Amino acid sequence: MIKINLPLLVFTFGLLFCGNANAQQSIYDSASEARMYRDVFILASDSFKGREAGTIGEQMAADYIAKQMLQIGLLPKGDSTGSYLSRFRMNYPVIYKDAKLRIENIVFKHKEEFGATDLSSQGNVTAPFINIGKGIPGSTQKEKAYDVAGKIVIIDIASGSRKDGNEVLPEDIIYLVKSVVKQGGVGVILHNSSRKTTEDVLFGSPFTESLTVPVVYLARLPYNKISKISTGTCTLSVEIDRTVSKPANVIGWIDNKSAKTVVIGAHYDHVGITKSRTGGDKTLQIHNGADDNASGTAALLELARWAKDAKSLKYNYIFAAFSAEEKGLFGSKAFCTRSWVNNDTILYMLNMDMVGRLGCQGDTISAIGVASSHVWDQFLDSIQHPDFSIRKINGAPAFSDHAPFLKKEIPVMYFTTGLHPDYHTPNDDTEFINFKGMVELQRYMQNFIRSAESLPAIPFQKIHSLQNTKAYIQTFK
Repeated sequence: MIKINLPLLVFTFGLLFCGNANAQQSIYDSASEARMYRDVFILASDSFKGREAGTIGEQMAADYIAKQMLQIGLLPKGDSTGSYLSRFRMNYPVIYKDAKLRIENIVFKHKEEFGATDLSSQGNVTAPFINIGKGIPGSTQKEKAYDVAGKIVIIDIASGSRKDGNEVLPEDIIYLVKSVVKQGGVGVILHNSSRKTTEDVLFGSPFTESLTVPVVYLARLPYNKISKISTGTCTLSVEIDRTVSKPANVIGWIDNKSAKTVVIGAHYDHVGITKSRTGGDKTLQIHNGADDNASGTAALLELARWAKDAKSLKYNYIFAAFSAEEKGLFGSKAFCTRSWVNNDTILYMLNMDMVGRLGCQGDTISAIGVASSHVWDQFLDSIQHPDFSIRKINGAPAFSDHAPFLKKEIPVMYFTTGLHPDYHTPNDDTEFINFKGMVELQRYMQNFIRSAESLPAIPFQKIHSLQNTKAYIQTFK
């Protein structure tokens, strides 16, 4: 673990580019390796305190990445003109201390039968309730058919309750709850009459805002106790402790005036200062996260440098350094709430998470999410990779920033060199990164991106949940 002098370090690494080499490829590879070493070394230094989302260390990392994007020549795609930073609201940690729910004479058990959602405010209210069944997210017609003012509103968010028959999305639920509150509802009880789980939508959704009324989720089986009751009296109370911060994604892009855009992403945050998950020393220590995921961030920046000079590329390319991945994919979820992030506009998403330990699972790189488009399987076989092998994994478990894109029906490809014993420990430092392996991966990524431009289409294909379960096991082998 090393403290650094940034100006001196940048000057020192600049000297590496001034020597002679016998071949152009050798010069390029040496320069690429030096740049990625510099980026990892800086991001994984003690000065950044482990880059935990919402901390000064994360802000320092965001500023560094933004300066690199500016030097590369990427166009800023942040919140304001000229900015690469796109801030989002993060509720973390959220401690649901207590909640009470009584409908008529039926009392429900907190945590066992119901719980507060991320949309909820603190509050204690007793009021008439109305059960409106399957409110129609995305439409105001059904909502206006009910008088919800001054009432606690029970809503079924079952899959298929949209008027177009499609699956209910997080933004649908948020829109519906906001509409109820706007029309004077004093509390909301959500339930799901189908067996499809919605917990990832309702609990810890980072891109929502907490509303002004209590909002809870009632589990499917307990709801049966009141399924035949349409009106009556309800008492609803929620007690919450919230920590709200404003981390930032760092986003730049290359505008080639195309109707299609490719998103290349990597998270730059890590777990900060915490206790090690292994070993006997349980004191607070800086977790620098050189592989997780300073390596992916360095690879992202190096791909951006290459793409900026690759005049033959025809698609637009967004380079997104996501924050708060470690807290629950907060940054990539926030990014995916943008209306233009859909499968009409975004061709595919390429994710890089932990790409600095080629050799930790043999000379193998895992390609995860192969089943998200039927073209990926054969396409991967067509790209040369003489320095390592590719392990194709069909599923794509929701533990990295590709997951929110899958929910938007956007094909993904997630590359990683795999887990290792130093994962989420203080030992994940720069000296253990295989930078020559990262150069090899860079060449492969470039070939992947260039070759993908020749594909006639990259249609989305839904990944079966069993494939994701199998993939989760495969990624830990």
